[in-house]
Amino acid sequence: MMARVRSTATSPGHRLRPSLRPVTAVAAAAAFLLAGLTAPTPVQAGTPVTHREPPPDTATERGALDVARQKNERVEVGSLRTETRTVYATPEGSLVLEQNARPVRVRQDGRWTPVDTTLRRLPDGSVAPVATAVDLRFSGGGDAPMAKVARGAKSLAMTWPGKLPEPVLDGATATYAEVLPGVDLQVTADVDGFSHVLVVKTREAALSGRLDRLDFALQPEGLTVRRGRGGGMEAVDRTGAEVFAAPTPLMWDSPDTVRALAKRPGEGPDPGTRHEAMGLRVDDRALTLTPDKAMLADPDTRYPVYLDPSVSAPRGSWTAVWKRYPTTNYLNSSDVARVGHENDTGGTNRSFFQMNTGSAIHGKQIIKATLRTYETWSWSCTKKPVELWRTGTISKSTTWNNQPTWYEKLNTQTVAKGWGTACPAGGVEFDATAAAVQAAAKSWPNITLGLRASSETDTYAWKKFRNNPTLVVEYNTIPTTPVAADVWSDPGGACVSGTARPRIGTATPKLWAKLRDGDNSVKARFEWYDAAGTKRGEFLTAAASSGNAFTATVPAGVYTDGSVIRWRARGEDGQANSGWSPYCEIGVDTTAPGREPTVSSARYPENAWGEGLGRAGEFTFGANGEADVTAFLYGLNTSPVTEVSATGGAATISLTPLEEGPNVLSVRSKDGAGKQGPIRSYVFNVRAGTGPAGYWRLDEGSGVTAGDEAGAHPVAVTGAAWADGRAGKALKFAGAGQYAATAAGVVPTDQNLAVSAWVRLSSLPAGNVAAVSQSGQDNSGFWLGYSGGVKSWAFMMNHPGGTSHTIWARNPAVVPAANEWTHLTGVYDSATRKMTLYVNGTLAAGPVTYHGGAGPATAVQFGQARYQGRQTDPWPGEVDEVRVHDRALAADEIVKLVNHAATLTGHWTLDEETGTAAADAAGVTGPLTLGPGASWTSGWLDGALALDGAAGHAEASRAAVRTDDSFTVTAWVQLDTLPPADAAAVAQRGTRARGFALGYAADGPRWSFGMAGADADGAPVTRTRSDAVPYVMEWTHVAGVYDALAKKLRVYVGGQLVATTETGHASTWNATGPLQLGRTLHDGAFTGHWPGIVDDVRTYQGALGDLDVARLAAE
Repeated sequence: MMARVRSTATSPGHRLRPSLRPVTAVAAAAAFLLAGLTAPTPVQAGTPVTHREPPPDTATERGALDVARQKNERVEVGSLRTETRTVYATPEGSLVLEQNARPVRVRQDGRWTPVDTTLRRLPDGSVAPVATAVDLRFSGGGDAPMAKVARGAKSLAMTWPGKLPEPVLDGATATYAEVLPGVDLQVTADVDGFSHVLVVKTREAALSGRLDRLDFALQPEGLTVRRGRGGGMEAVDRTGAEVFAAPTPLMWDSPDTVRALAKRPGEGPDPGTRHEAMGLRVDDRALTLTPDKAMLADPDTRYPVYLDPSVSAPRGSWTAVWKRYPTTNYLNSSDVARVGHENDTGGTNRSFFQMNTGSAIHGKQIIKATLRTYETWSWSCTKKPVELWRTGTISKSTTWNNQPTWYEKLNTQTVAKGWGTACPAGGVEFDATAAAVQAAAKSWPNITLGLRASSETDTYAWKKFRNNPTLVVEYNTIPTTPVAADVWSDPGGACVSGTARPRIGTATPKLWAKLRDGDNSVKARFEWYDAAGTKRGEFLTAAASSGNAFTATVPAGVYTDGSVIRWRARGEDGQANSGWSPYCEIGVDTTAPGREPTVSSARYPENAWGEGLGRAGEFTFGANGEADVTAFLYGLNTSPVTEVSATGGAATISLTPLEEGPNVLSVRSKDGAGKQGPIRSYVFNVRAGTGPAGYWRLDEGSGVTAGDEAGAHPVAVTGAAWADGRAGKALKFAGAGQYAATAAGVVPTDQNLAVSAWVRLSSLPAGNVAAVSQSGQDNSGFWLGYSGGVKSWAFMMNHPGGTSHTIWARNPAVVPAANEWTHLTGVYDSATRKMTLYVNGTLAAGPVTYHGGAGPATAVQFGQARYQGRQTDPWPGEVDEVRVHDRALAADEIVKLVNHAATLTGHWTLDEETGTAAADAAGVTGPLTLGPGASWTSGWLDGALALDGAAGHAEASRAAVRTDDSFTVTAWVQLDTLPPADAAAVAQRGTRARGFALGYAADGPRWSFGMAGADADGAPVTRTRSDAVPYVMEWTHVAGVYDALAKKLRVYVGGQLVATTETGHASTWNATGPLQLGRTLHDGAFTGHWPGIVDDVRTYQGALGDLDVARLAAE
């Protein structure tokens, strides 16, 4: 065993560079840290932290994984970066989360910057650090406050009673020499606050009487300073939320000279054998400390003596517990982490770290998790074991006597680092995989880990660690389990089993599976069995991108005539496997017609790109030399069940593909005895659908002509007026003789077509009224509107030259309402002669077969129809956004028409820095006017708006979105504190209630997005809440989406959506009040004031998609 210089435990919560010359000193220290951020240990070798901005195409996990594979290097996932977290995609397809206990970077001038507390002099003479999370200013000398920390509208300044000399700067510390005879003052910057130390260099100075009472003037803004629980100090905001806290201040004398020589820079003074509490008096004007005079005068007291009123912010990232001080809390102190027992003072310690993993690993497969620590000191070079445990959470109530539960031991490392050159300081890694597995499976927002010595009586097990460890979690997204629709065979077709299994004329079919993996790379494993359940073979494919179709061929000789092939498939990504697909069965029957039918199509050739979505095409089937083929069975993207008779062994049908990309037409022959032949899988590719043949936005607002966005068919307006529309303007009709019409025909009715419009009835008439129709010789070729007889929306097809045949597709179950915008879409598929009607994007009626004749393209009319040669059915109300297509529309295309592309209605960058107005960069809603309690500050991107949590707000002069339609609101936000009640960062109000509010839910707490059910007192509020937990002083991108079509609320955090953050809601009213920042409305009173910062607010009319939100979060 090596000889060692004795060293002992240092004081918790203190940070002081030891003097480089022998002095006798008394020190008084106070560390002020703003809520929510923790002072980081400087970035250490072996713990790389990325600060370079990632490229936009790596905002999502999938995008980053693609780039990582292309470059064969790990790539950061941009949208998941925070002050404490970095997530990387690896070339192997996994993701790696690096979560620090404390911040390692901050936002500065809209970009990530490494924490740098180095002090520099500013042009105004003051002193400030290079890059910290709060605005820090130290005195440059004179009467200015010794130190001031500001966060938006809240700040706390501390002033020395007298003029200060010009400081000497050394790294993060400013030293003011001789502030009293024999006394120096040291002030040190940290990432989220400051500390100060009063150094008394002689015994004479200590006994001069000038230290009998230490007065520091306080200047709080937006805070109230008061005596806290347990005799300490606390500073609270107007909501009562704690912003700063301090335990009872202590004083202690020094150990002997040998111990002092063993001290390491930055560890602070050692706590000798004698400790006393100091008197503390505090209010909004001053903090007064009264040292123990008897201890100062005692001849046995060894100098220097230290006075430590340690102050920290109420955060929850790390803490230590001291057996010697069993009821004292040291949450987020600036001290090192301590483990074990030392016999100089009889001190025993344990340390805890709370790692905010958020929702990044929820539901993931955990490959490995490692806690990377850095040991700075050991009692000797004799290696002793230290244990890592999973524990309960920590808080400001955590003490030795009130420790969190020690649930399970995760790992033990036997090490000794930091005593000297024989065992220098260095990294120590602990296996934390078991804890990460539980966090992923149970969706925990954070993981709390504890360090303790295996023996707490062996002084050689005493160790110190840096207080900012990194939890590194490598994880993988498990492939999605394929369902029946994802697997098929050729021949054989769709996946079925039992008596419905198809018969095929070969024993070597190709098996297919479409597989998906969130990490975008997957292999397919196929297995095949016989009817008795005995496995007969398997095959693993090469890896390919998610969403591809994978195939395997059953080898010859495995099955014979009469056999049943029973097979299944699953996805594998090298780390995890999906569940198995359902079993599919194929009967091998060589006595049935043995050859597949031939299939051909001029419009949709096999294995090639054909026509666009929604256009009918002819397909011809042939017997392929088989005798006695009397019919064919076929199915498009499904099993072949539709029968068509064969003439001379051939048949021709017409089909309209409604799925973009690969389509599978399954066809089989049928003989006179009813035997069915093998299934032919004819694969063809369908292009994206073409735009409308006519598209009238009706946004002109005046005049007698409305343009056609498709270019060829403007409408002439007769008698109708212009009014506000569903979006922009619309045409308003009030009776007979008011209409708009094209001069020529747009689409014929003998082919596929679709017509859609936004409509609003001013009343519900008793008869039929037409919003859009196509004029004919006698009757309208198509008719879209309202049927008063059955009180229903309706779609009609007529033979334009006839007088008696009318087909209606109507649905009384969909109840129309007056003065409510509704989207109608009528679709006619000429291949199947089927009509369908969609209301607000949902199938409402049909398909209904149309048996009438066809007609040529004739003029399109808005506001009336034609019946028996005369104009009729005048529309009472508005018509907007009319489209006529010369093809059928697929259901998802109709959804997109309703839930149209989101339009930016407001963008407030909040970069003004001066004045009382915030400009709207979109130029739609207009500027925001700042109210009392709102002020300019630095933000996520340049400037931002600070709100005091009491009255602070900003307000527009009008509404930004209609809340009875789909909309999106996004913002970068930061909380100064976690308030005890809900708080709104962005909201829009009615007269008595909120239209929406995006912000913070105290219950949890969680991020939330909510809407009131009505503009009335006591109206219920429907909210959706995030999985992610808010943390103070952490910039977070939040987005709220109301999808009126799906009737759902969604909330995104950091650009990410979890399935559990969707909540059903159908808005029944439009909040016409102005947009608000920093507050909302409840029962006619303003509430929910935001205690923090808001930046880069955007509003959209329409529901943004997942990728759009992720891109905004990654900007």
